[in-house]
Parts: sequence; structure tokens; C-alpha cells
Amino acid sequence: MEQTNEHQVTKKTNLSIIGIAGLAFCGVLVETSMNVTFPTLMRDFHQSLNAVQWVTTGYLLTVALTVVLAAFLQRRFKLRSLIVASALTFVIGGLLCALAPQLWVLLLGRLIQGISTGLAMPLLFFVIMQQIPFSMQGTYAGLGGMVIGLAPSLGPTYGGLVTQFINWRVIFWIVLPIGIIFGLIGIANIQQIDQPTAIRFQFLQYLLVAIGFICLEMGLNSAGTSGFSSPAFYGNVIVALIALIVFGYLTSHRKHPLVNTNVFADSIYLPCLLLYFMVQFIQIGMTFLLPNCAQLTLHQNSFVAGLMLLLGALISAVLLPLTGRLLDQSGIKKPLIFGALFTNLAVILMYAFSSHLSMWSLTIFYAVYMVGFGFLFNNVMTYGLQHLKPQLVGDGNALFSTLQQYAGSIGTACVSTILAITAAQMPHQSTVVQTAIGTKYSYVLFIIGALIMDVLIIDIWKQIGKEKHSFELLDQDKQ
Repeated sequence: MEQTNEHQVTKKTNLSIIGIAGLAFCGVLVETSMNVTFPTLMRDFHQSLNAVQWVTTGYLLTVALTVVLAAFLQRRFKLRSLIVASALTFVIGGLLCALAPQLWVLLLGRLIQGISTGLAMPLLFFVIMQQIPFSMQGTYAGLGGMVIGLAPSLGPTYGGLVTQFINWRVIFWIVLPIGIIFGLIGIANIQQIDQPTAIRFQFLQYLLVAIGFICLEMGLNSAGTSGFSSPAFYGNVIVALIALIVFGYLTSHRKHPLVNTNVFADSIYLPCLLLYFMVQFIQIGMTFLLPNCAQLTLHQNSFVAGLMLLLGALISAVLLPLTGRLLDQSGIKKPLIFGALFTNLAVILMYAFSSHLSMWSLTIFYAVYMVGFGFLFNNVMTYGLQHLKPQLVGDGNALFSTLQQYAGSIGTACVSTILAITAAQMPHQSTVVQTAIGTKYSYVLFIIGALIMDVLIIDIWKQIGKEKHSFELLDQDKQ
């Protein structure tokens, strides 16, 4: 990829990044804050866990469907307009959630706030990749990743504290003015490098990807209530696969696709994208599973359950900018090695000690995973984007942000489904036993995810070797 022009980063650029990052942070913070409120919401609204978890999965699904449009929106509209839209939807959605008299109103508010986060997150990394010098992109992306990566782990602690000592509705009241301030900072300082272009919106392509995402989500949730043999499960999955296959065909055969599939021509981009998906899949799955396990199995309150993830959050906050600098200075190999080591160790320890659950073991093992997360999460995205041509960075960034959110949605849905199926198979057992066994099965899912990550890391390593060999041959030819 051609390097971004070297220039001094201006104060306005820094402030715009701070404003957008803050807005994205508030959205993601509220997302995972709600995970520890599920037992409370089940009592307040008289709903099952499978229904209440849509507060998170519905939000993540909306974010993913909004992020799909990122490349189109960034080309079609001024960046300032996108920040304004993000701030407005954050406020409107937050007010609906804070005042929600019924579950459906809360869900509606979360969907609207999902639009806000779906606009802010890809915009953050688009500005970094466009307006920050190439030699500093890893560090800046690490700082941006710290903000977004920190929020999912801080969220349960924040949500648990507010829910335990005040009321879950206050989660939204506290964050609303903070989001407004960050939104205003971003609006006042954003700089427009490329002018908007009047391009056609590919409605059919968007409809297909929306059907694919929604049907796959519905299918997984149906498995939790009806089982994997039910038409509700395999019917939705079949429709999802057909829609996504047709979407892929159309995007590769249209002059102005919703997402430019030429990004996959780079051999390193795709494994980086899939690795990014798996890292987020496991992490968000854990932030859903562990607090609920602590409350339903270990009889902890929502504050303690959320506090359990704080150590891991602090570790990732420290590591992300440092590992971003490591990428700038030494390349991707060291982050891949350390990331694989710690993520594998964490999931193996979780499964090995699953019969001896304790708050300390859950806290420590999650923190170990977050060390690996800190090495992998943002670096694989930055490295993947750096391999793309400048005109493809927007599309590549949109895919990273889309899969990040959809990974969280699918991760939450998969864990919820495992817990629901486990409970259905042993109806005469107590909730404690059901949750404990369902948690152990979820750890198996995380181990499978870690093995997939290992395969992708090996593939990236091989592609780097081939790339290096090609450069050596080119140098020899020149001589």
C-alpha cells in the first residue's frame, strides 16, 4: 500500500479523533453495561434470558448493518454530517432506553443507538488511516483500539455498579451528556480531505446482506428455544447463506458495489479480517458469559460480576497502544506470537478449571485472554489495512468494523443458545447446575475459536514469508 503523506498531525486532527473515539466508546460502553443487567431486566419485564439478550444482540446486529454502509457513507456524505447523525441517534436512542416502560421500547432505543455506534466506529479508523502518517498509524490505531477494546470490559463493571446501587436506567442518563460533549468536539474539529461524490446506493445488495445477517441471528436464537433440528433454525440459516452468496456475487459483478471485493485480492487482508472476527467473537462471548455465570452460579451481585472483568480491561487499556507501537517498530510477527500464546492459554485454563468455578479463577483467566487480545485485536486490523491500496482502505475498514460488531452479536447469540439448550436438556436441575454445565460447553466453543485463530495466524505468517521472498527476488532482478 502507498504510504500516507508524512505530515505533522494537527491539533484539529487529534481533537476530531478524540471526539469520534469518545462517541464510539460511549456506545460500546453502554452495550456491555447491559450484559450484567439481564437478570434484573428479566425480573422487571417478566421475560426470559433468551428474550432479554436481544438488548445486546439486536444492538450489535444494528451496528453491523450500519457499518456495512460505512464505505458508501464516507464517500457520499461529509464527515461532519456523519458525526452529527451519530450524535443525534445516540441521544435519541439513549432517551428511549432510559425512559422505556416495556422491553420493546428498550430494544428500539438500543437499535437506534446501534446506528450511532455503527457510524462512529468505522469513521474513527477511516480518519486515522487517511489523516495520520503511515509510520504512526499503528500507534494511533492502538490508541483508538484501546478506547473501543476497553469499553466492552469496563461496561460490565460500570453497569453492575449503577444497577446494584442505583438503577439500570441511570446507565443511560450518566453516559448521555458525555456522548454529547464528545460529539460536539468531533463536529467542531473534523477535517474533510476528499469531497463527497454523488454515487448510487446499492439497495438490493444492502437488502441481501441485511437478510443474511438477520436470518443467521434469528436461526441461532431459534436453536436456543426449538433446537438445531427445528425448521426455524435450519430454514433461517439456509436463507442467510443464499442471501450472502448472492450478495457476494453482485458485489463482484457491479461497477459500484456496496463493498469493493477487490480487498480480497490481497493475500494477507482476508486472514487478518477473519482473525479479527474470531478475537472479537470470543471476547464478547466472554463478557456475556462470565458476568451471568457469576450471578447465576456463584450468587454474586451485578456489581461484583461486572468488577470481575475490570482487571482484563485495564490490562488491554495499557497493552493496546504499546502493542500498536510494537507493530510500527517491529512488524506483525511478535504481536502474532504473543497473542496466540496468551489467548490459547486462557481458553485452555477456563476449560480445565470449569468444574472449580470461582471469582478469582474467572477474573485471572479472563485477564490472561485480554493480554492476548491486546497483542492481536487492533494490530491485525491495522496490518491488514496497510496492505490495501489507498482507494480500498474505506472498504477494507468497513468490513473490519462490520465483522467486529457481527462477531460480538454472533458470539453472544452462540453462548446464549448453548446456555438455553443446556437448560432445556436438564429441566429438573437447578439454575446453578444448568448454568455451570452450559458455561463448560461454552468454553469448548472458545477453544474451537482459539484453534481457528491459530490456523489464521499460521496463514498470515506464511503469507508474510512469501511476500518477503517476492521482494528478495525483485531486488535480485534489479541488480
